[in-house]
Amino acid sequence: MAEKITDSWLKDQLAPTSRDQTLWDSEVTGFGVRLFAPSKRRPGGARSFFINYRIDGREKRFTIGSHPEWSAAAARAEAKELRRRIDKGDDPARDRKERREAPTVRDLAQRYRDEHLPNKAESSQVNDWQMIEREILPAIGDRKVADVHEGDIESLHRAITKRGRAVRANRVLSVASKMFSLAVKRMEGEEAPWRNQLQGNPCKGVARNHEEGHERFFSPAELAALSDALAAYSDTPARDCIRFVMLTGCRPGEAIHATWDQFDAEPGFWVKPSAHTKQRKVHRVPLGAAAVELIERIRAEREKTPRRARSEYVFPGQSHGEPLKQLRSTWEAVTEAASFALWRDAKDERVAALVADLERCLDRPPTVNEVVALAQKAGVKLPPAPYDARIYDLRHSFASIGAGGGLSLQIIGRLLGHTQMRTTQRYAHLADDPLREAAAKITAAIAGAGKGAEKVVELRGRK
Repeated sequence: MAEKITDSWLKDQLAPTSRDQTLWDSEVTGFGVRLFAPSKRRPGGARSFFINYRIDGREKRFTIGSHPEWSAAAARAEAKELRRRIDKGDDPARDRKERREAPTVRDLAQRYRDEHLPNKAESSQVNDWQMIEREILPAIGDRKVADVHEGDIESLHRAITKRGRAVRANRVLSVASKMFSLAVKRMEGEEAPWRNQLQGNPCKGVARNHEEGHERFFSPAELAALSDALAAYSDTPARDCIRFVMLTGCRPGEAIHATWDQFDAEPGFWVKPSAHTKQRKVHRVPLGAAAVELIERIRAEREKTPRRARSEYVFPGQSHGEPLKQLRSTWEAVTEAASFALWRDAKDERVAALVADLERCLDRPPTVNEVVALAQKAGVKLPPAPYDARIYDLRHSFASIGAGGGLSLQIIGRLLGHTQMRTTQRYAHLADDPLREAAAKITAAIAGAGKGAEKVVELRGRK
């Protein structure tokens, strides 16, 4: 006989000696409680509230929760709410199953890898996936795609920014935004998207960090110091790869993934396939004499190794058949050595003396940080050095030398593989330098002619 299920009534109900027993409530249709026999885990037995209902002629059971975590009164209230939903056509058991099986951000990351990454250059694929693995998945990888909100993305963006990686935080935000843009589109064979249109993309309202321009151009002295530091560095594929970037102005990722067949097609040219370039087009670029010499030296060394040990990559990694993983450690060592050399041989006697005294005191070459700290303490201004530069700045410097040498922006853009003129336009101001110098020479020659030459004075702007 059905009874009204209450906490006091449940206390009087003994657990069955085996299996389980079902007791029904006298007020709410389908509401009941199951009593389970004692077990090692639960010596006093267990009790669980549920509601039975029918959908499309099929009987289903939805578990509300266990007692005493759920009181009888709370379970009854939940059962009444579920009954109202069921009467409107909802199916709580189906909804819970869908909820349990709903895709997570980890599933979305795999979808991004399968659907979107193949459309990007290999270097971009590597960078994107590293950001997903190292930043996005550890933070929200196990969250349901439908549950992620703007606050979660803001928290992720803020955490990366606080680590001093403001630009990286913006890049991670861009990748996450593209991931969630896929989530609002239905996959083939699915009835609904992973996020509905009302939820939208949770990245859209997150403010990006301000970014300053990153056009860092090396001076002739810095380029000379970098060249000397590279020459003195141990003979490794990473060193040669950095040198190649310096001589061609290519993107570091393009150099890392360069293969021998790209140089075999046309001697003196590098034919980059569309899969390796940011612009997704085949890029045929001529090589200067120094770049050709570098490639031929590496080729000669490769010919000396057994055929089975040869790599298809010009700059192979430590694992056979794989390209280099990174250039950062080599670049940091080279820029450190180049910076120290510039300061040690500086024309400013105070800088040279500061470095010499520090080296003598430490009985070893000081680090960049040690020199910078001492210079700040002594009030000595250090000349520019590449210790704070990026490998990508070699590309900017390649373009700046071309612009300063009178090459047109169109030619520079073709060498760098730009598809849009506005990308190359950032170097337009550099072409003013030789023009300014030429104008100064011509003006000086004209101003110096004639009898009144000695009275000519430089014009100054109005105050």
